[in-house]
Amino acid sequence: MRTRIRRGVTVALSISALTLTAACGGSSDKGGDGAAKDKGGDKPAAAAPLTAAQMKAGVLAVADLPKGWTAGKNPADDSAYKADKPECQPIATLLQNKVAGATIGANEDFVGGNGANQLTHQIMTFPGTGAADFVSPIGPALEKCTGFKVTMEGVPAELKVEKLTTPKAGEESHGVRVSMDLGGAMEFALHVVVARQGTGVSRLVYLPGTPAAAKDLDDLAQRAGDKFVKAARG
Repeated sequence: MRTRIRRGVTVALSISALTLTAACGGSSDKGGDGAAKDKGGDKPAAAAPLTAAQMKAGVLAVADLPKGWTAGKNPADDSAYKADKPECQPIATLLQNKVAGATIGANEDFVGGNGANQLTHQIMTFPGTGAADFVSPIGPALEKCTGFKVTMEGVPAELKVEKLTTPKAGEESHGVRVSMDLGGAMEFALHVVVARQGTGVSRLVYLPGTPAAAKDLDDLAQRAGDKFVKAARG
């Protein structure tokens, strides 16, 4: 992916993998809201993908965030992750910058807490029912998957998965906490909130610099979800 950005979780995970090398969650409560259904099945009726203008209008800007946040610039990473457990693959896919079938739209990176906290907000869109196909499996996965192993930049990593209860957004949303033990008292913990509205998907990735900073997730997720849904509805 282009060097101007770090989209989603993958690079943050790569940073933790590199740390290991050098050193040696409209959200979803109870699995998230159900996807909106049409009269004929479990998935929403086909609709037009979001426009570039809608995706740009739906992504966070510095002006939308609390005081102390500034624009950031994250490195690129196009890694694909394969979980060692099939029931965990929707979570592993959520951590990838590239998503099959998606048109990646607006993406913004931010830093806060004097540079300790990192935030990425990305909007994407899909043809047909692709958005539901991407988001809906996350709910069942969170009921079954508590952790999985992947290989990141050649480094094996074991990730722990926890379901988060975060503000509801759009037709369906889920909160996920992905963590990794870095040894001793060190832990890498990434918070991801994904929301779907029609054919659009919002993916918010928050990497708090301290455990105390994790409490800011709900506020950040609410801001991101509200702006995304408003833009997606047109």
